Amino acid sequence: MTPEETAIETLRRWSHILLWVSIVLPALGALAAGARYYVERYEKQLSARITSAAIQQAKQDVAAARTELSEIKEKSSPRRLSVEQRKGMLPTIAKLKGRPVAIACRMMDGESCDYATELATFLREAGCQVPEPIKTSLNDLSGHLAVAVHGKADIEVAKVLVAALQAAGIPARIEAIQSNSLGTWYQDVVHLIVGRKAP
Repeated sequence: MTPEETAIETLRRWSHILLWVSIVLPALGALAAGARYYVERYEKQLSARITSAAIQQAKQDVAAARTELSEIKEKSSPRRLSVEQRKGMLPTIAKLKGRPVAIACRMMDGESCDYATELATFLREAGCQVPEPIKTSLNDLSGHLAVAVHGKADIEVAKVLVAALQAAGIPARIEAIQSNSLGTWYQDVVHLIVGRKAP
């Protein structure tokens, strides 16, 4: 083979190589562009999932914080008779119309005495005979109200009173209270004794 023929053969080979390169390179470019498109798309989906999960977690954290705040407020706020509690007690308390019921609260405890005053007002409005609240109780009674039968008081009055309070979701029970734990007692009257608020 002459040098001219060798040169021509070499040129042919290079032209074939260049032809294949010119065909393959655009295909590789298209493949790279497609791969890039799918990578970016997957990256966006992954980013969206991560963002969605972060938002969901943040919502759960906010809900948990609100629940905790609500519980703290409930624990720290003074006791009050709700409309539902009043409605719940009325049918049973109506049986005590005209009957005497005394109320006592914890000495030097504003929250206890405010709640006792509210209960006294409710009982008066329901037709009970309620004297001025006694504000000299030394009984803690954390978390419940005590109903004490003093002297010759009618135990049935105590039972009805406890049933009415329990119907309203207010923890109450008939309980023996030491006579020296109350500065004053109304003779032969059922006493409703309010202690401190449960922690």
